[in-house]
Amino acid sequence: MKKMKAVSAAVAIGLLGASLAACGGGNGNDKGASPSASAGGASESPKNSNPVTLTFVISNTEDTTAFNKVFETYEQQTGNKVELQALPGGDYDNLIKTRFSTGDFPDLFLMQPGTKQYVKLRAAETLHEWSGESGIWDNVFDSIKQAQVENDKIFGVPYGSTGMMGVFYNKEVFKQAGVDVPANYADLVEIAKKIKAAGFTPFYEGVKDAWPPQVFYYTGWVTQVDPAIGDEGVAKLNRNELKFADIPELRDLFAKQKELKELDLYQKNVMAGTYDEMQNEMGDGKVAMAFMLDGIVSQMEQKFGKDWVTNNLGFFPFPSATDQGIAMITPPNQLMVPEKAKNRDAAIELVKFMLQPDNVNLFYANKPGIPIFEGATSELYPVQEDVKAYIDAGKSRVNIQNRLTASFVDFSKTLQNFFLKGDIDEAIEEFGANYQKDGKAKLLEGF
Repeated sequence: MKKMKAVSAAVAIGLLGASLAACGGGNGNDKGASPSASAGGASESPKNSNPVTLTFVISNTEDTTAFNKVFETYEQQTGNKVELQALPGGDYDNLIKTRFSTGDFPDLFLMQPGTKQYVKLRAAETLHEWSGESGIWDNVFDSIKQAQVENDKIFGVPYGSTGMMGVFYNKEVFKQAGVDVPANYADLVEIAKKIKAAGFTPFYEGVKDAWPPQVFYYTGWVTQVDPAIGDEGVAKLNRNELKFADIPELRDLFAKQKELKELDLYQKNVMAGTYDEMQNEMGDGKVAMAFMLDGIVSQMEQKFGKDWVTNNLGFFPFPSATDQGIAMITPPNQLMVPEKAKNRDAAIELVKFMLQPDNVNLFYANKPGIPIFEGATSELYPVQEDVKAYIDAGKSRVNIQNRLTASFVDFSKTLQNFFLKGDIDEAIEEFGANYQKDGKAKLLEGF
């Protein structure tokens, strides 16, 4: 079995743009981790003469191993303890809101990324604001930081690894079909035709499961829509000053997905496609490609082993008309501290402790992933290194859904109907109407 290589995430991911530039990067101090981070974490500090026990609320779907390793070091150095409270993942958001409404505030909790969470929790009234806090932003990649900004305020600190969506492919199928990673979108279509001629299924789409077809649009957005509308266009969408129907490049994404179906480049009976079958078909060497999120990496490892993922699974972005495209990345979850938490000040110091370079590396040693901190190290699969190469080259962009406060609600249902009927105008109209509806429901300005 090949050993996954240790990598250093030492370059910025790429700016989100002028619309969010008011909150810039850190002060430049303490850049990078020490050359050999020890399990002991950061340098010794005097223990608290009056130790406290902090409550940290987390979803029960999260692996807590890495957090516990950092918290063990924290207890050794400060005398304070951290008590993890796991809430059911399926109802996590509602349970957090219920605790807030009853005044039962945790000292610290983990939440999904992005500014949408600020609306749910009335952040300006309830949460600690971090934008000017020292010891927080020194090493965080600026694009990851900017994805948390709303009106120059930041109420959550990103912590963990960046995720990615794009085209995951079976390298062995590519080899047998005699094709390579596409140079542009037209090349992708031609490659798919060659793969089909060689007896393989070019693309698999899980339409029955509803959610997978959305990935085509999220990945296509960063490559095709973002360059066209710019940062001001995204800001206009946030203010409801730009309609989806008025973005030709978005309409073209619908046309592209329709074309793939009409060219018979998806699996047979695409309407019955499932995420589980996609994994099996790709792992068995029957399917070449899928527009998918990075959860496929761990799923394929469980089904086909580490050697298969190491040697067979590759990645490339949604290609543009002229080049290989821009990789779509997602921020990690965010740490939040309620202003009325019993141990608020200690919780703030705990977050700063967690962000110290040695403790960041301790976290990644127990939960590897693509780092969001300058100088941090983590073991990566080759498929993750493929993504990191785009990040290092400045060819990545944060998912549009993490940059908009209103949501693409019921998008999966819209796309199921689109696969069935193929009506682009109807799909875009429904897509835009649901976005408007969600903005109004959230009482967002401009909606």
